[in-house]
Amino acid sequence: MLMVIIAAAVLGAAVLFCLVTMIGSWIAYKRFFRRRFNGNPNLRYFTAEDFPALKADPVTFASDRGQILRGYIYSSENAEPRGLIVFSHGFGAGHQSYTTEINTLAQAGFAVLAYDGTGCVASDGDCFRGFDQGPIDLKYALRFAAEDERLRRFDRVVLFGHSWGAFSVMNCAEEKRVAGVVAMCGFISSAAVVAQSAVGQNKKKRARAFWHILFPWLYLLNKTSFGENANKNSLDSLLATKKEVLLMYGEKDNTVYFPNNGAILQEKLKDKKNIRFQSYQDKGHNVYLTCEAEREMNRVFGEIAKVSSREKARLKQMYANVNYEEITQEDKNVMGEAIRFCRRLTGVFPRRTDC
Repeated sequence: MLMVIIAAAVLGAAVLFCLVTMIGSWIAYKRFFRRRFNGNPNLRYFTAEDFPALKADPVTFASDRGQILRGYIYSSENAEPRGLIVFSHGFGAGHQSYTTEINTLAQAGFAVLAYDGTGCVASDGDCFRGFDQGPIDLKYALRFAAEDERLRRFDRVVLFGHSWGAFSVMNCAEEKRVAGVVAMCGFISSAAVVAQSAVGQNKKKRARAFWHILFPWLYLLNKTSFGENANKNSLDSLLATKKEVLLMYGEKDNTVYFPNNGAILQEKLKDKKNIRFQSYQDKGHNVYLTCEAEREMNRVFGEIAKVSSREKARLKQMYANVNYEEITQEDKNVMGEAIRFCRRLTGVFPRRTDC
């Protein structure tokens, strides 16, 4: 009788544990993916008009379920582009969060196809759906580029992405016409990064070990949403590809935890000659910014985050005081390295005075 009671208690505890972790996983999944991301209305997002020599031609194309994605073909007004970059943006905002970087790439001699992903800003979609939507949208962007009369002449394309966008480009390296990939601060797995973010981090800036408990449920939730396209894995994709890849990471990244993502890729890919890994000891999640710009951005938005949403007047004033020039300063060395990589792969060789 005692053994029956113990067995029942163990079984009950196991069922309760599964139920709690399942509910926790669903809450995390819903919080991340079951809503649209329209940007922060309090922030200023740069457009082509903010840059004197940047031209932007609007484009639309359909993705996998017929949803329309919207963006632009960016190029310099000073010269005809000699190569093509397809740009994939990060989580929670559209591509105009990166207009400064897009302008830098355009002025370096590239046409840049940049668009908002499903459920983001200007594009269709009732919700974001999940990180695995990124590689899907990117494949349809590449199909559009192969058919558009302005872009189809470029037979060697470089994919360029940050954060979620880096995850997307790493998992599309084998697509046709792709010559190589620039991935900044990308994560390995959708299910893993959501689990890691849900549990938070320890004092060593590594996700707490119990993220592994949530991982199976999140893996299954991805499967129900994306079927055969679910659970792309950046490590597996990079191990399989022979294309050239430039990986760039900040070792102080607390958004895509470096020990759980960048450091693992660095170790597992160290013998692959086609993959170049670059990490920056003093940088966080936005490696394309100067250290000073990243610190100022974290300080400003950290202060804003402390203010209650009920204090509308105070928040409005704080947002109005944001110095965008300070928080968008690019690291010329980082962007220069990325540009040289893109030029070499596409045959866009610099003049002597270029980066």
